[in-house]
Amino acid sequence: MTDDAHLIEERLHNKLQCVYNSTPEKLSLESCRTAFEETIPFDSRTYQVTVEPFQLGTLAAEWIIPADAIAVRVLLYFHSGIYINGSLETDRTAISMLANACRTKVLQIAYRLAPECMFPAPVEDGLTAYTWLLQQGYTAEQIALVGAAAGGGILLATLLRARDQGLPLPVVAACISPWVDLTLANPPSQGQSDGILSRVLLEYAAKLYAHPEDAATPLASPLYADLHGLPPIIVVVGEHEFLLDDAFRLRDRIRAAGGRAQCVPWGNMFHGWTAFADMVPEGRLALEQIAAYVEKYFALVAGTWPDETETYRRV
Repeated sequence: MTDDAHLIEERLHNKLQCVYNSTPEKLSLESCRTAFEETIPFDSRTYQVTVEPFQLGTLAAEWIIPADAIAVRVLLYFHSGIYINGSLETDRTAISMLANACRTKVLQIAYRLAPECMFPAPVEDGLTAYTWLLQQGYTAEQIALVGAAAGGGILLATLLRARDQGLPLPVVAACISPWVDLTLANPPSQGQSDGILSRVLLEYAAKLYAHPEDAATPLASPLYADLHGLPPIIVVVGEHEFLLDDAFRLRDRIRAAGGRAQCVPWGNMFHGWTAFADMVPEGRLALEQIAAYVEKYFALVAGTWPDETETYRRV
C-alpha cells in the first residue's frame, strides 16, 4: 500500500468509525448518510471531461464526456452507497478518470434510495436506464456496464432483468467491490468489520432496502441467481474488504453457469479505494485495469482485438 493510500484509509476510518463501530440500536439513517457524505472525495473533482446533467424520465442523470470520446460506445455506471446513500457526486471523480481511460462517455443515474424507495426500485431504475440507451440507438455491443458496491448489485440485477425479458445484453460489465448478498450468510474471512464496512452496518442497510422475504431473492442478492448467459464480467476488490469472499463466490458462480468472469484482488486495499483514484495510485491503476478489460471486449466485437489471451496481474 502506498503512503497516499494509507492516509486516505486512515481518513476514512476516522470519518466512518461512528457507524462501523456502532451497535444496531445506535445506528440511524441520518448518521449513516452524514458520515457517508463526508467521505465524498472533496469537491467531486473531474478530469478532462464535460458533465451534462439532464432528466431521464423521473431520474436525475448526467453524461460525463471525455474530450476524445468514441461516439459509438457508452458506459452505464451505477454509483456506490449500500442502497441508502450516494448521489451523482459520489463516484464522479472515479467516473471521470474511467471515462478518459476508456475514451468513452458515461451515463450515470441517480437511482432511487432506500428506505424512501425500497427494493426493487433501484433495479427498475437500472433497467430503465439500460433500455433508454437501447432506445437512443445504441446497440448492446456498444454498451458496457460498471457498478460499485451496491451499484454492482444493481448492475447484476439489471443484467438478469434484461436477460429474462429477452433484451440484448451489453458487451461487457465490471463490478467494483460488489455487494451481492443481502443475507450476509457467508462468514467473511476479514472478520466482522474492515474498518469501513461492518456486518452491523450492512445488516442495517439491508433491512432498510429489502423486506426479509425479499432479501435472498435473485434480484436483491444476485449471488443466489441463475447467472447463465451474462456478458464477460471483471470484478475488482480490495484484499482487506468485508466483501472480498463474496466477490470470489460471484466469480465462481458465473463460471459454473458457463460465463466468463475474472476476480482481481488488490493487495491491502480498502473498500471504496477507487473513489479516491485521483489521490490513491492503486485506485487509478484499478480503473485502468477495468478500462483495459472493457476496451478488449469493445474491440473484440469491432474485430480490432489481435489476441484473446486474458492476463491480469495480482497487485
